[in-house]
Amino acid sequence: MFEIDDKGIRISGTELYVDAKKKVELSFISHAHSDHVKRHKQIIATPATLNLVKLRNRKVKGIPLAYHQKYDINDVTIELYPSGHILGAAQILIERDGTRLVYTGDFKPAESLTADPLEVKQADILIMESTFGAPQFVFPKRWQIIERLVKFIDRCFQSGIVPVVMGYAVGKAQEALKLLGELDYQISIHPSIEPVVKVYEQHGIEFKNYQTYQGEDLKDRVLLIPPHLANSSLVNKIWQTKKLILTGWAVLPEAKHRYRAKLPNQ
Repeated sequence: MFEIDDKGIRISGTELYVDAKKKVELSFISHAHSDHVKRHKQIIATPATLNLVKLRNRKVKGIPLAYHQKYDINDVTIELYPSGHILGAAQILIERDGTRLVYTGDFKPAESLTADPLEVKQADILIMESTFGAPQFVFPKRWQIIERLVKFIDRCFQSGIVPVVMGYAVGKAQEALKLLGELDYQISIHPSIEPVVKVYEQHGIEFKNYQTYQGEDLKDRVLLIPPHLANSSLVNKIWQTKKLILTGWAVLPEAKHRYRAKLPNQ
C-alpha cells in the first residue's frame, strides 16, 4: 500500500507522497506549517491550506480538495477530513481494493476556536504524526491555560507592563487572537501575522478588537508576536514588557530557559 524512501512516504503505484520531506512531483500537504511544506511540483491540500501555502510560494500548483471530497489517482481514491490542528489542516484517507490507509499529519483532539474539529475514520493501516507522543507530554486542561494567560495579562496591566504573547505566526497566533478578542482584550499584532489572519478571515473565522502594530501606544493592549521576534528591536524598544509563550514544548523542564519567557503551564 505504501513505500518509504528518502523523500518520505509514497503510495505504491502512484506519484503521491504524504507530507514529503523533499521536493517531489506530487505530495499531499496536511497543513501549512513550514516544516511540512516543500516546493513540490504540485500539491494536494484543502483550499485553506493552499491559500496559506501561497503566502510563502505564490507559484505553487495545487489541487484544492474540500473536506470529504473524493478524488481518484490511478487505482486509489483519496479523501481529506479535519485533523483539528490549524485552519485547513487535514488527514488523508486512501482506499485501494477495499484497504483503507489513514495518514493523520499533525492532529489535535482538543477544542479549537479556529479549526474544524478532529474527525476519526476507520482504517486498516494508520500512520500517525506523534510530535507530543512521548509520556512526558501531559498537558493542562484548556481552561487552566486560559486562566493562567488571563492572570498574566491582567497582572501586567496592573503593573503598567506591556504583555507580549508569543505564538507561531500560522495557527497558534490566530488561536490566541480569537481567544483574547472574545475576552474583550485589545490586541496589537505583528505585521507578519496579519496576512495569515486575513486568510483565516477569508475562510470564515472572525476576529475582534485587533489592529496591526505600527508603533502605537500599547497601554492596556496585548502585543501578539511570533516567537522568533522575542528579542527583536521592535520588542526591545518597548518600555517594560513581560513575555509569555504558547507552545506544547512548555511541559519540558528546560523550556523556560530556552524561550526566556513565562510559560502558561508553570
